[in-house]
Amino acid sequence: MTKDVRDSALMLQAMAGYDPKDSTSSNMAVPDFEKVLGQDIKGLKIGIPIEYKPKGLNAEIASYWDKAAEMLKSRGAELVEISLPHTKYALPTYYIIAPAETSSNLARYDGIRYGLRINGEKLDDLYINTRTQGFGAEVKRRIMIGTYVLSAGYYDAYYIKAQKVRRLIKEDFEKAFEKCDVILTPTTPASAFEIGDKTMNENPINMYLNDVFTVSVNLAGLPAMSLPIGLDSKGLPLGMQLIGRAFDEETIFKAGYVLEEDAGFKRK
Repeated sequence: MTKDVRDSALMLQAMAGYDPKDSTSSNMAVPDFEKVLGQDIKGLKIGIPIEYKPKGLNAEIASYWDKAAEMLKSRGAELVEISLPHTKYALPTYYIIAPAETSSNLARYDGIRYGLRINGEKLDDLYINTRTQGFGAEVKRRIMIGTYVLSAGYYDAYYIKAQKVRRLIKEDFEKAFEKCDVILTPTTPASAFEIGDKTMNENPINMYLNDVFTVSVNLAGLPAMSLPIGLDSKGLPLGMQLIGRAFDEETIFKAGYVLEEDAGFKRK
């Protein structure tokens, strides 16, 4: 989203804040995020989740993860091993809840109230034409999955169960933050796929697996930052993720700025 951590701090500063017309915004004071950049991180506890080191993790990513942890340690931070035991359920939970929300929210784009309008001979044709041409393949896939899990016969079996697991994932993070101040993980388990890669259409499940380290953060409602740490053997950038407590973006910016300085990542 931004070219460096400072820009990210400035951007969030401009975006954050209470909006009385938005029921999802929090009525909390917004800190000056830029002020924390360059502050000492001595004594900061960095959580390293054991569940984020599965067998078969890309060796280059694992190596950069270790390097990033050592960079923060060399600045006086303390590395702490933590556990997020419900991580293995994060992907299936996310891909039930997110499509359900997609299905519910995009129902309004019917060509009458919102969105593109493609007329037809009958009202049903208008709906079908609009939603056929107005949504791409992945959006349609998520609408269909979401509609399925919200249907009468499957609501309890899938959606309600996923909401319960989501609560367990959130509690995992709450317990972890009793031992640490910020969590360091890779952003993805593999490097970037090529532009125009057909994998998404041929096997979307493989593409969804790339979200394994990030979807837990969304489910738990936590702030996180991904920043480039280095290049792999093919010259593709690899990222590290910093996860913080709810409404504690300042700690993420503080640690992220230090990591960015020490990594010295250079774009090609």
